[in-house]
Amino acid sequence: MPNTVSINGTTIITNGKSVRVAGGRIIVDGQDITPDVPNIVVSVQGDIETVTTEHGDVVVEGSVGKIESKNGNIQCRDVQGDVTSKNGNISCGTIHGDATTKNGNIR
Repeated sequence: MPNTVSINGTTIITNGKSVRVAGGRIIVDGQDITPDVPNIVVSVQGDIETVTTEHGDVVVEGSVGKIESKNGNIQCRDVQGDVTSKNGNISCGTIHGDATTKNGNIR
C-alpha cells in the first residue's frame, strides 16, 4: 500500500520503506527529494520501516520499524523497534523496543 511522505509541505506518494535525512539531503528509497528550506519536518502517512534524520522533526501517522534522530522531536504511533533521539522529545504510542533520548522527554 502506498505511503504519503511530506517534507515541509512537499508531498510524494511512494511505496518506500525508508526515509533518511543526512548531510542536508532527504532521501526516500534512494530518491533525493530535498526542498530548498532550512527547517525540515518529515511527515509520513502510512507504514514505513525506517526513518533516520540528522536534523529535523519526524511525525509518523502509521506503524514504523524504527526511528533515529540526532536533532529533532519525534511523534509517532506504534514502533516495532527502537526510538532514539539525541536532542529532542519522543512522543509515541506503543514502543516495542527501547526509547532513549539524551536531551529531551519521553512520553
